[in-house]
Amino acid sequence: MTVPNAAAQVAAIQMTSGKTPQANLEQAAELLQAARDKGASLAVLPENFAGYGGDYRVLAAEYTMLEQWLCEQASRLGMAIIGGSVPSLHRPDGEPVLAPRVRTRSLAVTADGEIVGRYDKLHLFDAQVQDAQGQYRESDLFEPGETIVTVPLAGVQVGMAICYDLRFPVLAQRLVSAGAQLLVYPSAFTAVTGAAHWELLLRATAVQTGCYVLGANQCGQHGPRRASYGHSMLVSPWGDVVASLENEPGALVAPLDLATMDELRQRMPVQQHQRLRIEGPYDAN
Repeated sequence: MTVPNAAAQVAAIQMTSGKTPQANLEQAAELLQAARDKGASLAVLPENFAGYGGDYRVLAAEYTMLEQWLCEQASRLGMAIIGGSVPSLHRPDGEPVLAPRVRTRSLAVTADGEIVGRYDKLHLFDAQVQDAQGQYRESDLFEPGETIVTVPLAGVQVGMAICYDLRFPVLAQRLVSAGAQLLVYPSAFTAVTGAAHWELLLRATAVQTGCYVLGANQCGQHGPRRASYGHSMLVSPWGDVVASLENEPGALVAPLDLATMDELRQRMPVQQHQRLRIEGPYDAN
C-alpha cells in the first residue's frame, strides 16, 4: 500500500537501544506503528537501532534477517522506512570486511517493502569526550564507506547520512548538489556532545543547504558508561525547529512544506552562489 500525498509527514523514531536485538526490534515496531498512526509516510530509525554495544560482528551475522524485518515493517505499515544503521560483514560489492570490523549501513526501504538505497557511514567517531565513556574509537569497530547516496522516498529526495557525518558540511553540500530535499541523520549522539552541538549542527546544516534536516537520535542510558542525548528534531530550510522530542523514546511526526522550501531556494539561491567546487573521492548514486 502506498500512502497518497506521501511527502506530507516524516517521522523520527527515538529509542533507547540495548544489546538485545529482539527487545530493540519490539520497541522499534511499536514506535513505527505510532508514527504511522500519526500519519507519517516516511520514518527514520536511529543509528544502531537493532543493537547498541556488544559484538557487532555477531549482530552482523543477522544482517539478512534485519533487512527482511525492515522490508516487512515497511510493507505492513505502507510507510517508507530508513533503517538508521545495521552492521554488515560485507562491502557493497560483496567483498568481506576484515575482522574485527564491520560496515555500518543505513537502509532505505519503500512503502512497498523494496530496498532502494544502502549507505555506509563515511565518517567515524574517534574522539575524546568528557563523559563516563571518555574515549570513542569507531574506527576500531567499523570500516568507513566510500559513496554518497541520495534516494527518492515517499515523494521526497532524501540524502542519507549517519550521526558523526553531521559534523562534515562538505557531505551535506554534496548531497544537496545531488538533488536532496531532506537530509536525514540517524544518530547516537552522546549526552555531552548532543547538549553542546546537536541542535546547533542540525539548524546550521539546514540553513547552509536549504534542505529540511531530520535528526533521529538515540536517547537515555544504554549502560553504565554510555548515554545518548535524544532531542530528535525536524528543522526547516530557514533553520526553524519544526518539532522536537525530549530525552525519552517516542515518535516525532512533523510536516514537510516542499513548496515553501523551493520558494526559499529561489529567493536565496545559496547553492548557485557557491564559488568553491565541492569535489572529493566519493561517488553519488
